[in-house]
Amino acid sequence: MRNLFEELLGMLEKGARKEQRFDGEEWGTPPPRERKKLNLGFLKYAVLLIVAALVAYQGFYIVPAGSRGVVFRLGRVSGVADQGINFKLPVIDLVTIVNTEQIQRFEYGYRTVNPGPPATFADRPDESKMLTGDNKIVEIDWVLQFQAGDPVSFVVNLPEDRAYREKMIRDIAESTLREVIASRELDDVLTTEKEASQTEAKKLIQEKLDLLKTGVFIVAVQFQDVTPPKAVQAAFSEINTARAERERMILEADKYSNEILSRAEGEADKLLNEAEAYKFRRISLAEGEAARISSLQDAYRENPDLVLNNLWLENMEKIWPQMKVFIIDAGENALQVLPLDQFFKSAGAASPDGKQ
Repeated sequence: MRNLFEELLGMLEKGARKEQRFDGEEWGTPPPRERKKLNLGFLKYAVLLIVAALVAYQGFYIVPAGSRGVVFRLGRVSGVADQGINFKLPVIDLVTIVNTEQIQRFEYGYRTVNPGPPATFADRPDESKMLTGDNKIVEIDWVLQFQAGDPVSFVVNLPEDRAYREKMIRDIAESTLREVIASRELDDVLTTEKEASQTEAKKLIQEKLDLLKTGVFIVAVQFQDVTPPKAVQAAFSEINTARAERERMILEADKYSNEILSRAEGEADKLLNEAEAYKFRRISLAEGEAARISSLQDAYRENPDLVLNNLWLENMEKIWPQMKVFIIDAGENALQVLPLDQFFKSAGAASPDGKQ
């Protein structure tokens, strides 16, 4: 462009010098003008170059990492551009960049004034005080974390102004959590229902935002602090202490019960095992004795006397160790020699002289 303007100025100055001729005293008659043909080829290339530069400058754009671009063509969504270098039609297309990986954070019941360290906070009691199902007040400081899940819905269905957009999401989340807390009693919110309340609130907030097609994805709902009103905090502290003591005693009782039950079960298993072993041993002995008697049947048929003598000897082997045997002569002084009185005492019979 600059070269073109300089050439045009040069041509005009040259024509003006040719029109002026001075013969020393007065102006002379200017010679007739010569018309020159304008070189349109150079202008054509210059215009094309300018248009190409504008198209390149206005058409190419970069979507940062972690973001996506929503492309509007004549006011309507025509597509979504991924991260990197992309192209759009100048003047016709408009691109809105949406960060889809950034996790945004809303604080309820407090605001972080200075992240520190040490961190300083400002209380917002109008946001933290909530009514439970048993008509009691609880103070909850909590955090909502979310990100843009669907960039098209996030851009199209949410207010363009950031303040209005944040207020809309904040109000939906706060009203939903109040519904969740209103369905539970105070003791449950303070103790056993914290995790369940967070999970239910996250689910319901996501459902409401999906119903409005906002494109918002809820990452987490986290309770930072759950406390009763200051007027009754001392009483609740005592209740919590008593509840903790009760839990401790229950755990100790369960431990003792488990020990006793384990010992009793072990003893019962031991007795059962011994009984099974005794049963197996007795059955084995009985089966062996039955088999022995059955085997003697054939031998008894062939030689009964031999079998009876063997049986008599086997039985006497068991009886003889328990018997007291006295060998005496038929003399007159046998009673004086042998201690027959001790024999009669052990047998429980009367002695020969009539004494027990």
